[in-house]
Amino acid sequence: MKTKTKTVTAIVLAVSASLGSPSRAIETFDVTDTNGVTFMRTQIFGPGDGPYWEGDGASTRNLQKSEIDHSLAGIQYWAEIIKVMPGHAPAIVNFGGNSEKNASAYSGMSPGGGTKVQAALMGQDPGELHHGAHGMVTIGLMGFSSEAYIPSQLPTTPEIGLTPVVIHELGHAHGMLSTINYEPSPYFPGPISTYFPEKINAWTEHLRDDNGKQAKPGQTIYCSVCTNLPADDVFDLRRDRGYFAGKHVSEVLAGAMPGIPVRVMSEDGRRDAPFVSHSELKNSLMSHQGYRNYTALMEAEIAAFQDMGYSIDRRNHFGYSIYGNGQTLVNDNPFFARNADGTAYLPNTYNTATLGLGLHVYGSGNTVVQRADLLSRGAGGAGIRVDGENNQVIIPPGTRVYADGAYGRGVMFAYGKDHTFTQRGDVQALGEHGIAASFDFGNNAMGNDLEYRGSYIRTIGNNAAPMLNEIDGPLVSKFDLTGRLTGRHAAMYMSNNGYVSEINVMRGAMLSGDILSDYAQLDENGTPRLTKLTFGMMPDANGHSTQEPDGSFATRYEGNIVGRNLSLQLSGGDTLLTGNHEVYDATVAQGATLSGNGSYLLSTDGRFTNSGAVAPLIGRLDNSITVDGDYLQTSTGRLQVAVNDSGAFSRLVVNGNATLDGTLTITPQRGWYGSGFSFSSNQWLNATNLTGSFANVTTSLQSPTLLASATAEGGNTYALTLSRPSDAYSRYGADANSRKVGAALDQVAGNAASGLHPLVAALDFSSPDGTAVTSALRQLSPSIYASEQGRRINDSFYARSAVYDRLEQAFGGAPSSAMAAIGYGSEQKRPAGDSVPAIGAIAAASSDPPSYDLQGYAAWASAFGGWTTQSGDGNAASTRSSISGFMTGIDRPVFEDWRFGVLAGYSRSTFKTGAASSSGRSDNYTFGTYAGTEWILPEGTLAFRSGIAYTWHDLEMSRNVRFPGFNDNLISDHDAGTSQIFGELGYKVHLGKSSVIEPYANLAHVRVAADAFYERGLNGAALDVCADTMDTTLSTLGVYATTRFQLGHIATTARADVGWRHALGDIIPLSTASFAAGSGAFAASGVSIGKDVALVESGLDFQLSSNSTLGIAYQGQFGSGLTQNGLNATFNVKF
Repeated sequence: MKTKTKTVTAIVLAVSASLGSPSRAIETFDVTDTNGVTFMRTQIFGPGDGPYWEGDGASTRNLQKSEIDHSLAGIQYWAEIIKVMPGHAPAIVNFGGNSEKNASAYSGMSPGGGTKVQAALMGQDPGELHHGAHGMVTIGLMGFSSEAYIPSQLPTTPEIGLTPVVIHELGHAHGMLSTINYEPSPYFPGPISTYFPEKINAWTEHLRDDNGKQAKPGQTIYCSVCTNLPADDVFDLRRDRGYFAGKHVSEVLAGAMPGIPVRVMSEDGRRDAPFVSHSELKNSLMSHQGYRNYTALMEAEIAAFQDMGYSIDRRNHFGYSIYGNGQTLVNDNPFFARNADGTAYLPNTYNTATLGLGLHVYGSGNTVVQRADLLSRGAGGAGIRVDGENNQVIIPPGTRVYADGAYGRGVMFAYGKDHTFTQRGDVQALGEHGIAASFDFGNNAMGNDLEYRGSYIRTIGNNAAPMLNEIDGPLVSKFDLTGRLTGRHAAMYMSNNGYVSEINVMRGAMLSGDILSDYAQLDENGTPRLTKLTFGMMPDANGHSTQEPDGSFATRYEGNIVGRNLSLQLSGGDTLLTGNHEVYDATVAQGATLSGNGSYLLSTDGRFTNSGAVAPLIGRLDNSITVDGDYLQTSTGRLQVAVNDSGAFSRLVVNGNATLDGTLTITPQRGWYGSGFSFSSNQWLNATNLTGSFANVTTSLQSPTLLASATAEGGNTYALTLSRPSDAYSRYGADANSRKVGAALDQVAGNAASGLHPLVAALDFSSPDGTAVTSALRQLSPSIYASEQGRRINDSFYARSAVYDRLEQAFGGAPSSAMAAIGYGSEQKRPAGDSVPAIGAIAAASSDPPSYDLQGYAAWASAFGGWTTQSGDGNAASTRSSISGFMTGIDRPVFEDWRFGVLAGYSRSTFKTGAASSSGRSDNYTFGTYAGTEWILPEGTLAFRSGIAYTWHDLEMSRNVRFPGFNDNLISDHDAGTSQIFGELGYKVHLGKSSVIEPYANLAHVRVAADAFYERGLNGAALDVCADTMDTTLSTLGVYATTRFQLGHIATTARADVGWRHALGDIIPLSTASFAAGSGAFAASGVSIGKDVALVESGLDFQLSSNSTLGIAYQGQFGSGLTQNGLNATFNVKF
């Protein structure tokens, strides 16, 4: 006999086409567990392959390919449940077929008490094999579905599914099978004598009778169809309340019931042989009930196999189960992947078990708050399954319930009536055919022809049957949604047998995926049982609907709403819907707005009623909302259509009767509208039949700058006209700079070039009170460029200070700033009595003025840095700047008493304004010449110092213009220059041996100039800035003072300068610009440079050695809103 062997590692299997041939050899398939260990070897017998069943039972037909596939899928399910023991041989099970309308399985008892299949899987002695196998399964002709197996928590086909049948039958082969002796056979009519044999299996050992008595070998069994003869040891099942009890089962049931119920008699009054061999939990797959809507074992049933000795990680398949009734509990039990040992969850890691379930609510009347995360990615996995009746399920904020495997269900209500669901957390099902919230009884695993159930539905043999109270009501009476709900196939799904009374989508809800309903049942009066789907109800603090409208509600939903029993209700706030909708009817309540695009296909008995606002938008689906059915607009209703700046408009299309009242509102959309814009159309509303007319025609424009009017022109034609007042923008200017920008916009807005359109549109459609325009005008002003000129006037001080200090030093004084003479020519003569040419050294004590010999040259360097703040003046924003750099020069004596030199320097400046969101930087290169002398007078020395300097500025600047609905980042780079000529006279008076005081006066004329340049931007705010100049004269009166002393062993010189500076000429800098896209020019003033300023300078020089000096100094300017602080530090080496 030829044998084919295949290894099965997936639920859906590919087998050779030869399987369907009339005659074939035994084929063998190895099914492995998730670790690749062979779990079960399946031998498929056909006619002529010999006996496969106990005795000489032979297969009478070939199993079809689909039957083999479904059978292997059932085995694969068990391979995930049961952990095979080390050293085991795979369980061998023979499969055969016959033509009976039945399916069965058998595995004899092993020497250890379990079935032979169990012994093989647990590495125990199975005893003698029957036809080479530990167990047998027979597949009859039961009208099985030919569709491919789909892993699902619910039966997916109206026909019997073979995979669940094989799971059921293998449950018997694994040990759910009682060992009872019958005399005569229980299948014969009449009373029978029943008792336990002298050896019973593991299942039987855990059985309890009506009174809780444990089953034992040799006991006589009493039952309603038994002879019940007197006996010493009785197992009493006359009330048929037996059950299976065990440690693991008790853990799961948690006191809800004493054990798993078992029965002698079936629900239709027939004998259920073999007795007490099925789990009779309600609707269980492992039961013998006529209606079963489970496709896999419940947790309590898996626990029973644990009690029979199997090694099973039950928590890999169930997070938690609730079998009790009337409980209020918070479930903190999560559902994640398991660790390698199967002893703990791996937090935040998806569970991948097939048909895994995070929470199962079996009981009734419970209030359950699911606080722990449930994460499943296994095929057919689900977050929460709810059965029973009248259960309240609450998912609080922050809880994740994810079922992202193929055919996953986030939350599923599968049986009963009057449940409620409050979803405030995060539920998703992103796998193939994933459904986030499912309301579905499913089919009957035994076929709908046998019995079919649903909300208000019960049939037996396809005929109406007496209604059961447990399903005589809506599956879910209320579903309140304020959280996230996302499903790949559907966000919500109501099956043809799952009825939901009301669904409330409220504030905070996030929907992604379609809303689908196949339910189409009528009540006893022939009226459709409608599901009220409401958007915009007010939630309370716990996420429950209050039945009051929520005026602040706002949502956008892009899915399809499809269900002929769905009554769409817009209760309050703003709801934007797109997509194609098929609903019974639609109602927009007063105060609510329905906007968007799409179509609404209504029932022939339904109607679209608008008592609020319906607003088709421009953008998609021909810019329309289409109603396929009748449309009624009441006196409070409003049709709000839109038109844009290119003449496109939105409309309402009614393929049916339209009855009009209320208002037509024409709304211009954001855009640029030229002067005299007007638009007229008779297509705002198209209807097959039109009755009545709009009582009012208005616009809903709320603009700070545009004026709108709507007029009726007769018939169904209505027009919109837009205009601007002459001071549309300038009236919002809060200062002179802003008003000038506004005046330029007043002139150009209605005829603006395309580059200016985004800016004008943003201003026109900003806040109607004009606050955004006020903010924008201030930002659009070129005042930063004016203020930048003033900054350069202030920073010109550093070049003058370096020159003055160098010349002071050259003639033997101490500069007020740190100054280093790097080297001197060999012929220089030092002041009389001064043995060391120290930096900042003063002449030796003498009652006579000093004399100098200025032969030779000197090179020097000075480093500086400063920080400046200039206050705003209500017109220009305040500025902050900083500068750091150095100056260096070389000079030599000329004529008899003069010294002449040249200088060069580099510095980097940065600056920014707060309110105007502007900043920049400048690289500054300075060149100049200087000259000075001193004349010795009878009572002192008269000093003259002067210079000319030019600084070239390489500037980069950025501005950010931002207000609601607009943002433009602007950058520019340009050149500028600062020229200055300056001079100073001072009179030195020597006080004693070590101190000098020198009153002085100086004068400087400074010109700053900037080239013209363009800003670069994207949205119209860029400026074309004109070339500008600024001429300012600065005069200063002050006094220098120095003194020399010893600090320990270090010769030290202290120096100070106090003065008052007055500015003449251009005090307030100006900058002129126009919009780069085209406009008239407008000027802006910057921050004043400080007309009257106090100057403070002080420093110390430390003579470290004969040829090195360390100097530090502080400089400050204060007054007229100006605050400037600077530091100098120099290390000087003479060589």
